[in-house]
Amino acid sequence: MKKKHADKNKLTVFEIASYSLGSLGREVSNNCVNAFFLVYLCIYMRLNPLYMTVAFVLAKLWDAINDPMLAALVNNCGKSRFGRYRPWIFAGALSNAVFLVMMFYPIHTSSEGLRYFYYISMYVLWGMSFTVLDVPFWSMLPTIANTTDERNKASSFVKLVGGFGGFTVSTIGSSFVLPKFSAQGMEKAYLILGIVASAMMLVFVCFTVIGNREKYEIPHNKVSLGIIARMFKTNDQLRAYALTYVLYQTGGTIATCQILYLFVYCYENGANYLNSTYSYTLFWIIACTGQGIAMMFYSLITKKIPREKIFSASYILQVVSFILMFFIFFVLKPGKEYHFINSVFVALSGACFMLAGGMQQIGSTVMIADVVDYGEWKTGVRGDSVIFSVQTLLTKFAGAVGMLVLGIGISVAGLPNIREYFDPELQKTVQQFVDVSGNTVDAAAMISGNSLVILRAFMFLIPIPLCIAGYIVYKKKYWLFGEKYDKIKAEIDSRRIEESIK
Repeated sequence: MKKKHADKNKLTVFEIASYSLGSLGREVSNNCVNAFFLVYLCIYMRLNPLYMTVAFVLAKLWDAINDPMLAALVNNCGKSRFGRYRPWIFAGALSNAVFLVMMFYPIHTSSEGLRYFYYISMYVLWGMSFTVLDVPFWSMLPTIANTTDERNKASSFVKLVGGFGGFTVSTIGSSFVLPKFSAQGMEKAYLILGIVASAMMLVFVCFTVIGNREKYEIPHNKVSLGIIARMFKTNDQLRAYALTYVLYQTGGTIATCQILYLFVYCYENGANYLNSTYSYTLFWIIACTGQGIAMMFYSLITKKIPREKIFSASYILQVVSFILMFFIFFVLKPGKEYHFINSVFVALSGACFMLAGGMQQIGSTVMIADVVDYGEWKTGVRGDSVIFSVQTLLTKFAGAVGMLVLGIGISVAGLPNIREYFDPELQKTVQQFVDVSGNTVDAAAMISGNSLVILRAFMFLIPIPLCIAGYIVYKKKYWLFGEKYDKIKAEIDSRRIEESIK
């Protein structure tokens, strides 16, 4: 009877697919903001990039307060006939879609302060609604996948499909929506982009809401802010996970935010077979392919190689990718005799960068689920939503720091006002570069050599030490894997059986 019950609750391909599509929807919203919002504000709403990046970081400080509060609210609410998490996921997606559209709504007023207030407020509300969507989405994972093997399998597909969602919105936005509607004005084009991204996000999240149910009853405890503080105090693996995750993600996000600028300003046309525009495209095509391979075969790889070794390898690969990028932006020179080796460096750097990211994302998702189990084993308080909110909070924090470093780098490097690039007279006097909006400019010709050195330095002086520090923390502080975790999980299951008998 037990075996039949286990088979009945076994994670199906349909459930994995529908759950993964929800992740695609999440990433469509998240990457639409990360890829386009700052550009929209600085170029078309004429807001100062440094002011906005500082405001984004301050917004993340607010997230540090409200994320655990929202997570506690999700955790403490009772279970409805639709389950504990699905109503929250749908409500979060619906409100997030509304705020995403409002973020790209053009505000024309003589008061610059009012424009700053409006867009910062929309950004904060978008972040809060994203938390309402994100925390229950990940908290739902242990209720549909009970074993480590099922969690590995589900997480690998979730991250694979989610990564595709980010790539999709960037491609649709830069290659279709913005060029197609630019004739009607770029402000309207960006508003249409926000509407398209919101609709895509809602549709895909509905697959998760409709296609999944909570199969496993997981104990839930009422959680207060005091309990949240005690969780960090008593759960040493939560502290280790949080520190290593934020160090890795911050380094990677800083790099991701700057890669486009480095290809625009620092990569010389003629350095390989492609010009700088298409070299950037090549980088991300290879990068996404590497991430897809890592995520697609992660569950198979973990059967041959211990998960902790794969997770360690993600740090090493990320550092290798940074070193390869160093050669791309500091060493590679134009010339036909260098085309082949230069193209290889671009391809290898992209492959290593996102291969590492794919392994890290899946591994960290499984880790946080294990940390939840460990907290229940050690303290008797599970707090799924609260602990999963830590991952959301840290990802937001890493994104804010990445944008802050980018804003400081742009200001210190003294990059010209990008609005100047859209001057038709200026475009006649420079070599052509095609940007994401379809306009032709030569960015690199307009800045000094010292500015290039500063911009390059920001790419490497911060991310590499952060990644190394994250690896050291993981190796020294995190031990929740292998036989140690298996014993903890077995004891938790035994306790639950005893409780059910009582």
